[in-house]
Amino acid sequence: MKSIIKFCLIATVSATALAGTALAGDKWGAFAVDTSDKSKSPYFGVGGGDTEKEASDFAMKFCKEEGGKECTLAVTYEKCGALASNGKSIWWGVAPTKKDAEAQALQGCKDGACKVVSSDCN
Repeated sequence: MKSIIKFCLIATVSATALAGTALAGDKWGAFAVDTSDKSKSPYFGVGGGDTEKEASDFAMKFCKEEGGKECTLAVTYEKCGALASNGKSIWWGVAPTKKDAEAQALQGCKDGACKVVSSDCN
């Protein structure tokens, strides 16, 4: 079963809502995000599938199910992907390893308040 991870970045990372393991076993992964409402933490969805389109469709679906009104596809990946956020914006990384994808996402952020909010490897 496909699942998503949603983190409420206004609270502490320990107060997250975790819906399960994201994409284990899928060929493709994708993240969709909605950062349109700057008064709230960004919404996002992570999806997986046998094709890039299937993963993208699931990510969009899960982003909307979490409350996103203007979800857009952020990134797709075949190896590992990660999202980092400062509670207002989201950055992503794609790399051969989870550690490298997370580092890439944090590097893009350039904000000491950023934390990795989701990462996954296929």
